[in-house]
Amino acid sequence: MLVALSWFQTRYIHEFTQHEPAFLQASYTEAWFKELLTHLPPKTQDARLIQLWQPDCLCNRFARPHAINAMTLTADLGYEHITLIPDSYSNQLASLQSLNPQTKLKTIDTQLLASWPANPSVLIEGPLNQLLYIGPLGFGAFCSQANTSAIDSQLTGIATQTSRAYYNQIGQGCFCQWPITK
Repeated sequence: MLVALSWFQTRYIHEFTQHEPAFLQASYTEAWFKELLTHLPPKTQDARLIQLWQPDCLCNRFARPHAINAMTLTADLGYEHITLIPDSYSNQLASLQSLNPQTKLKTIDTQLLASWPANPSVLIEGPLNQLLYIGPLGFGAFCSQANTSAIDSQLTGIATQTSRAYYNQIGQGCFCQWPITK
């Protein structure tokens, strides 16, 4: 049991940017985000939450309460919610979409996001296409608080024009690396 726990902690519990420290630089993060936007459909609402999700990531179970809360709040506020999954899951798109009807599921070229630090995670795009949040869905390795998060604050702050960019690159938790095709 201790060996399994040690393996899990070593492989999955780390800082959000552990594998991609370049995201600690705001200029790099913003340039990366602008490039990503060129590969996404135009925004249809004032703001959108972009979730990066790998269906077989073991950490999804810990992020699920946060993901559900973010989807619900996004819908309540009238914002768009899209989920990007690696293109290697394109054959599962219809079944995954039926499991997640509150989001627009989109496959994306794995190489395009090869430098993405970790998932499950999110980006929040504001009304003027600015990056308002980047980071994990929640804090802590096994956190269970699904509300009062930075994501909630950012989403509600958009409506009141009080949101300011918040890059949560050092949040520690359970993360999978974005898959890189060989």
